[in-house]
Amino acid sequence: MENILVKEYYDWFSSYVKKFYGEDSLINQNIELKEIHTLKVAEHAVNIAKSLNLPQEEVDTAEIIGLFHDIGRFEQFKKYKTFRDAFSENHAALGVKILEENGTLKNLDDSRKKIIIKAVNLHNEKDLPMDLNKEESLFCKLIRDADKLDIFRIIMGYERERKNHPNPALDNLPVTSGYNSDFIKDIRSNKKISNNSLKNYNDRKIYELSWIIDLNFSFSLNYIKEKEVLKTLISCLPKNEEIDDLERYLDKYIENSIVK
Repeated sequence: MENILVKEYYDWFSSYVKKFYGEDSLINQNIELKEIHTLKVAEHAVNIAKSLNLPQEEVDTAEIIGLFHDIGRFEQFKKYKTFRDAFSENHAALGVKILEENGTLKNLDDSRKKIIIKAVNLHNEKDLPMDLNKEESLFCKLIRDADKLDIFRIIMGYERERKNHPNPALDNLPVTSGYNSDFIKDIRSNKKISNNSLKNYNDRKIYELSWIIDLNFSFSLNYIKEKEVLKTLISCLPKNEEIDDLERYLDKYIENSIVK
């Protein structure tokens, strides 16, 4: 796979996204959010792939997956005015449909195309299937990490401005007291928390913290350590011993999971 083909995919992506901008400022705000997110995820995908010393063709494959992982988000928001799949449709499946309808991957060999489609289709699943082969598993885990790393950036940035510049597409749960303590038990038991089970803002912060134990690569863990993601998200939650214990648990998890 040549870098010129990767450039052509960036050109296609830019041209595709442009048609979603218009007169509606809310739509423009969220289309821009996802456009920037996509480019950041592609960058993270490349960095993770390079940290694993993958050959250039596989680095390029990771970058293309990053570029197309959320291609369904633009049509989703235009049609439904939300990024919540439960209230619209599965954006990953929609993305695969868009790629196939446009023949976007037609210049790739079948094996590369299959890997990219599978990684895009599975990037938002709660759990990956058990029957993935080694290569499929690698790229599926890689895009899931790259995606989370930039979502952490978005979350942390939004926390700084949410009071003055709220975005209904991101701030869709009530700010009420308390939280579901079972979510903390789930984190300690290495269980996934369902996005659809969140009741308030605090639940969402704990849900976002649970992504830390779902990261797969040392690059990702080092990144969130450097960006102080744990500290930032913990600071959004009520101050009590249970939350303090959660912070200590996750801090230790990060340190123990990084390959030295």
